[in-house]
Parts: sequence; C-alpha cells; structure tokens
Amino acid sequence: MAKDAASSTAGRPRLSGAPTGSPRQDIIREATALFVAKGYAETTMSEIARSAGLRQSSLYYWFARKEHILQALLEENRGSLALAAALEVQTGPASPRLYAVLHADAMQLCSAPLDFYEFERVARTQPQNFGAFFDDYAALHRLTASLVRQGVESGEFQAIDSDDAATAALGLNEGLQRHYRQPLPGLRSYTAEQVSGLSADTTLARLLVLQADLADIRADAAALTAAWNPSAES
Repeated sequence: MAKDAASSTAGRPRLSGAPTGSPRQDIIREATALFVAKGYAETTMSEIARSAGLRQSSLYYWFARKEHILQALLEENRGSLALAAALEVQTGPASPRLYAVLHADAMQLCSAPLDFYEFERVARTQPQNFGAFFDDYAALHRLTASLVRQGVESGEFQAIDSDDAATAALGLNEGLQRHYRQPLPGLRSYTAEQVSGLSADTTLARLLVLQADLADIRADAAALTAAWNPSAES
C-alpha cells in the first residue's frame, strides 16, 4: 500500500543535498528542488525518483501521486501553526505559550527541506500549487499576534502593537534560519536549537516587563511543547 501525505510529519518548507537516511524525506527534498528549478507541473515522477536515487516502483511505495508529495511538503509547513492553534486558546500566562510557538517555528524552519525565502519565492511564482503557503502564514501571524495581545492585557508584556510584534518575531525566525543554513563568512554559526533559542529569547526580552522571568519561561515553554507533542525534544 502506498504511503501518502497523510503520514507526513511536522516541519516547514533545503535544496537538494546529502541523503537524510529517510527515503520519504529524501523524496520530499529532491522533489522540492525540482519544483523550484522546473516548476511543479513540469516535474515528473520519474525525474523525482531518479533525483532521489530510487526506482520508480520504490517512489510509488511512498507516494502514489505527485500531488501527495506536494501535500506532504505543504504539511511540513504546519507544525508550528498547529502548536500555535492549540496554545492560543489555552489559559495561563501568555509568555511561555508565545515562547513555545516561536521556538517551534524556528526549529521547523531550520529542519525544512527548503529555505523559507526560496519556498516563498516558489509560492509567489506558482500560486496555483502553493497558495496555501500564504494562508498558513497569515494564520500563524494572527495566532502569534493574539498571544502577544494576551500578554499585553495580562501585564506580562509591555504595551506594543501586537501585529507589529508578530511581524518582527516571525521575521526574526526567518532571518536566523537563513543564517543557520548559510552563515556569513567571519560570523559564528549556530545549531538549529541555538538559533531557535536565540530568536525566542530576543523577542521575549523585548516584550517582557520582568526580564528575570525569562529562564522560567523557557522551562515552561518546553513543558508546553512536550505536553502537546510528547515525542518533541526538549
């Protein structure tokens, strides 16, 4: 039986590179590189199989149709969105919930099969296939802004425009994932975990009324993420 997009895991849309050890992820990565280079419609299943180093019959074991690969790629953009939707409606302090979402989003960006900016470019040039990218982003922005607003209302955060704060926070994640993938010469390189912590720390430090709370917020955020996804690494 073919394994299609329903079995996909969370993460967000690296160009073609070394094998990951997972045939499914190698297929998604190589297909993404072909979608970028040729366009979704012009890419064939035989090309994807050849690029991934698989026989076409092996490719069909994982994905019965090209549409399933595309769906899997889009689903990999929704991990932090699902977490944000779950945490935005919870009660309790907003700061660890926001930290958890920003940290998860940065980790997702760093582990995705394609650089965020490259995926955005593809979505703009192929909206008929990748238009959901912008819907997902708008939803993540809205939920992030809601968490900021909750923190302002509870007195945890300084008075700030929540939409502006969400734009800055998500933009910082996107810029740092780029530095993680392609660090500039002469500058320090970071692991995905370091990038994610740096980004979330920077945003929360800007927002918090009481800076001394940040260490506790990190721990509470990790607990929230683990409760939502028990398999997540702390």
